[in-house]
Amino acid sequence: MQRLLSFYQSVLFYLVLFLFVFIPVYPKFPLINVTDTFVAIRLEDLMIGLTISLWGVYLVLSNQIRAILRDKLSLAILLFFSIGAVSLFSANFLTHTVVPHISILHLFRRIEFIMLLPVVVTSVKTKKQFIWVLIFLALTVLTVNGYALGQQYLDWPVISTTNSEFSKGLILRLTPGARVNSTFAGHYDLAVFLAMAIVILTALFFAVSKRIKIPIFLLGLLSLGVLIMTAARLSFVAAFIGIIAALILIRKTKYLLLILGVIVVILVYPSQLRDRLISTVTVNLLQQGQRYEGKTQDQKVRSKLNIPTLAIQTSSVSASTSSFASPSGQTATDITPGEPIDTTQLGVYRSFQIRLQIEWPRAITSFTKNPLLGTGYSSLDIATDNDFLRSLGEVGILGTLAFILIIVEIVKRVFYSIKNGSKLIRFFSAGVLAMLIAFIVNGLFIDVFEASKVASLFWMILGLNLAVLRFDKQS
Repeated sequence: MQRLLSFYQSVLFYLVLFLFVFIPVYPKFPLINVTDTFVAIRLEDLMIGLTISLWGVYLVLSNQIRAILRDKLSLAILLFFSIGAVSLFSANFLTHTVVPHISILHLFRRIEFIMLLPVVVTSVKTKKQFIWVLIFLALTVLTVNGYALGQQYLDWPVISTTNSEFSKGLILRLTPGARVNSTFAGHYDLAVFLAMAIVILTALFFAVSKRIKIPIFLLGLLSLGVLIMTAARLSFVAAFIGIIAALILIRKTKYLLLILGVIVVILVYPSQLRDRLISTVTVNLLQQGQRYEGKTQDQKVRSKLNIPTLAIQTSSVSASTSSFASPSGQTATDITPGEPIDTTQLGVYRSFQIRLQIEWPRAITSFTKNPLLGTGYSSLDIATDNDFLRSLGEVGILGTLAFILIIVEIVKRVFYSIKNGSKLIRFFSAGVLAMLIAFIVNGLFIDVFEASKVASLFWMILGLNLAVLRFDKQS
C-alpha cells in the first residue's frame, strides 16, 4: 500500500506540473461544443477533471479525507459550492432565470477551478518539487511571451474566443493595430497572466542569488514589454499596484521611486497603451474630446429632399473636417451622436459605457431579484466585467460572503508564511499575496475569476503557496 501511495503521489505531482505548463500554453481549441453557448469544453477541462479524479482516489487510499474536511479552508470551499448549488436550484425551479444545462456547466467550471487549489496543496510535498514548479512556470512565461512576439512580428497563428465565430477554433492572423493574445485567446487574459507573473518575479528577484537575478530580471522585462503590447490598461495598473505591494511586503521600499520612474517612462513613450490610458482620463473621466454632432452636411441635404439617411456613413463630414488632434490620428465611421470621433477614444468610451449602462445594471437587477441567492450561475450571460457585481448577481450575498471567506482564509495563511518561513518561502509568499491583490484589482473591470486559463493558474499558485507553507512547517 505504501508503494502504491508513493506511486500515486508521484503521478499526481507530474500531472500538476503538466497542468502548470499545459493550461497557459495550449491554445483554446474547442473539443466539445455546447448548445446555447459558444463556450466549448476543451482538452484542458478533461485533463483537469482527470487530475481531480485521481486526487480523489488518492485521498481515499491515503485516508486523508477526514483531515481535509476538518480544515477551515476546505469547509469554506464546500460552503461556497453548497450555496452555489442551492442558488442553481432556485434559479432553475423558482425564478427560472437560467438555461438548466448551461447553469450546471457554469457551476462545474467554478468547482473545476477552485478544486485545483487542494490538489496542488496535497501534491507538492518537498522543496525540490517546489523549485521544479517554479522553473517550469518561468519557462512557461517565456514561451507565452515568445509566442506573443511571434504573432506580432512573424505572423504566427492566433486562436481567439472573442466572439462566437472565432471560438470555433479558426486559425487567424493579427491585423494591423490588433493586440497580441499569445495562447490565451484574448489580450485581456494574456495581460492578467503577465501581471501575475511580473508581480511574483519582482518578489523572487530579491530572494535568489546574483546569477539567477539576471534571467529573472530579463524575463520580467520581457513580460512587461508584452504587457504593454496588449494595451490592457487595467492589467497594467494592476501589475504596478502588485509590484508596489510586493516591495512593501518584502521591505524593499527604497525601490518604489524607481518603479514610479519606470511608470513615467512607459506613459511618455508613444504606444496604444499610453493612448488608451490618456483617453480613459480625458474621455471617460473629464468628458473631453470632440464628439460626433449627429448630422453631416450630406444628411442635411438629403433631409431637405425627404430621402432616408440611415445608410449614410455617419461621421463622413463632421469627423473628417475636424481639426481635433487625436492620439491615433484616425477617425471613426460607425458612431452615433455624442460618441468620440477618434477611434482610440471611441473604443475606450464604448468599453466603459457597455459596463456602465448594460452589464453592471444587469447584475444589480439580478441581485435585487434575489439578494440572498442571486439568479444563478450563467444568468448574467458571458460577461459582467466586474467579478464582485457578477458574484452578487449570480449567487447573492450568501455566495459572495462564502467566496470572501475563502479568500480571507487563504490570505491569513499566506501572510503567516511571509513572517515565519525561510527567505525563499517568505519572498515567494509576498509575491503571491501581491499577485492576489493585483488579481482582485483586475476583477473590478474584468471577470478574471471566470476566465479559464488565468483562474485555473490563480488557484494553482495559491495552492502552491499553501503547500510550501505546510512542508516548511514540517521541516
